Amino acid sequence: MNLLVTLDSNYVRPLCVMLRSLIQSNPRTAFDVYVAYSDLTDADFRTIGNALEGSGSRVIGIRVPDSLFRDAPVLKRISKATYYRLFAPMYLPKEVDRILYLDPDTLILNDLSALYHLELGDHFYAGCGHLDGFLNWLNTARLGMSAGSTYVNAGVLLMNIRALRAFFSANDVFDYVEKHSAGLFLADQDVLNALYADRILPLDSNYYNLDEGCFQKLSKTLGAEGALRFVRAQTCIVHYDGKYKPWNPDYQGELDCLYPLAARKQPVRLHVK
Repeated sequence: MNLLVTLDSNYVRPLCVMLRSLIQSNPRTAFDVYVAYSDLTDADFRTIGNALEGSGSRVIGIRVPDSLFRDAPVLKRISKATYYRLFAPMYLPKEVDRILYLDPDTLILNDLSALYHLELGDHFYAGCGHLDGFLNWLNTARLGMSAGSTYVNAGVLLMNIRALRAFFSANDVFDYVEKHSAGLFLADQDVLNALYADRILPLDSNYYNLDEGCFQKLSKTLGAEGALRFVRAQTCIVHYDGKYKPWNPDYQGELDCLYPLAARKQPVRLHVK
């Protein structure tokens, strides 16, 4: 399987925890982990590689060239690094037809095969929404998305790279950012939803991108213990999105119980924005 991550040095240790959970939950699968970056060091890559040791997987670093973003608008909430996720079709090797993008603040609990081999048809992405009812409507309306669309969280995305290569235009992205900069509250996630809403296949967040909000909804239906049993047995990807992270002492929520103990025993406390 092909995986894509983008990060700076602050997220190397959380990424390693995610990768360890990945290979533990998918012991019969080898991964090509593409790391898109601008400022990681050789030491960072050695640390990342150690997390995959013995799994048959490999780390492939891709330094994203600044030339891709020469004409990119850079705003308060949108830096050049913000564009890395959107520009994946332009810098990934030609042999990569599909790839699973994962934020480093995720945890892999179960086998990813069903997700990775999902039939995408002519969809560019498959992803999960975290918003229901009015909040989903509000976000789709502010971005001019089609009625009935799902505003997806971009932290977990199955990408149809082959289809995107035939369609993707850097100028379309730059033009959209310039024209709508005042309303892009969630940076490239907003851009992705706005430009590709009709080509995104919505998935069930309880299985493929479960965060604290999703867990609270599950708990109302199944009870706290029942929800936790469901997550352990059925959820493939837990996502620690938002302000609080389970490797920091101020975490607020219930899902930190799933985070490996090693992440809380790092000799140096991580400082993550």
